[in-house]
Amino acid sequence: MHSALQGLIVASGLITLHAPDGHEVFINASEVTTLHQRMGAGKGTYTPDAACMINTTDGKFITVIENCLEVINTIRGAQQ
Repeated sequence: MHSALQGLIVASGLITLHAPDGHEVFINASEVTTLHQRMGAGKGTYTPDAACMINTTDGKFITVIENCLEVINTIRGAQQ
């Protein structure tokens, strides 16, 4: 990622995670309301490579390959 873009993302409070297809996902850390860790390999709303589902204040659900503990640590890092 270009360093100027990375600086803008950090300054805006966005965190960078990864979608199940490997693309970067930029999420406003202050808009995260809940995290749901994938439990087992059962069917449901998760794609096979997703580990955590993030719910945001606008009602959207975003699945990422990072587990929820990694998401929490990324949010904490962005808030410092």
